Amino acid sequence: MEVSTLPHRPRVLIAKIGLDGHNRGAYVVAYGLRQFGFEVIYTGLRQTATAVAQAAVQEDVDVIGVSSMVGAHIAMIRKLRTELEKLDASDIPVTIGGIIPKEDYEPLRALGVDRVFPTGTEVKEIANYMCSLVAEPAWKAAIPGTLAGRSIDDLSLLGTQCSKCGKTFFPQRKNCPNCLDDAHVKTVELSKTGTLVSSIITNAAPPGYPLPHAQAYVDLDDGPRLFVLLADYDASKLKPGARMKLKCVETGKNENNEPIVAYRFTTA
Repeated sequence: MEVSTLPHRPRVLIAKIGLDGHNRGAYVVAYGLRQFGFEVIYTGLRQTATAVAQAAVQEDVDVIGVSSMVGAHIAMIRKLRTELEKLDASDIPVTIGGIIPKEDYEPLRALGVDRVFPTGTEVKEIANYMCSLVAEPAWKAAIPGTLAGRSIDDLSLLGTQCSKCGKTFFPQRKNCPNCLDDAHVKTVELSKTGTLVSSIITNAAPPGYPLPHAQAYVDLDDGPRLFVLLADYDASKLKPGARMKLKCVETGKNENNEPIVAYRFTTA
């Protein structure tokens, strides 16, 4: 993927956190990404997680690349994610490279790491992945602002969370409907699973919608109650308390032949 084809020149923060003094790998990656056309900010050695998070926000970067060579990667990422959350910047993708045992990949992903690059990874592979984070997705949401993700099979609903009162809402809001605050609201990805409250199946539907037409109220695991359409469901499981999960479906193509994607729910 060429940088020249992207909506803007990617900005990457290369970070060294803690007492790790091995910086050769970070230099190589930083230099290589610059050669590919990236704008790279390098923090230097022995930075705190707080300083890295603040720099990422101030520099308005598209992705953070952490270099770790001393085995403290899990504690390091945990601190970094905490600091990003304090700054309402948890949406900034975080990648990590260096000496990372394979058994630590899943714990790192659980902490919010988007990609692990082990030693020996070519800079081109890193560049391609980081370009994919900046590239426009090859799909469009049927309702703008409701979905986020790179591929249709791995999309998430986008909502608004208020850090002042703790409430979460869908769809997104410019201020909090609960406390009316507009300074502490942020966009968040919502849970992909929830619990069925009630449902109805009818043999009548608006033009363009398939029959039978199924609708439901679903309480997401992280708070909001959604009124949703159902797809590919098991009718025998549609009982209050049933587990439900997000399912995104292609509903057509736009004028650029890009898939138009809508959110639905199905029985888990």
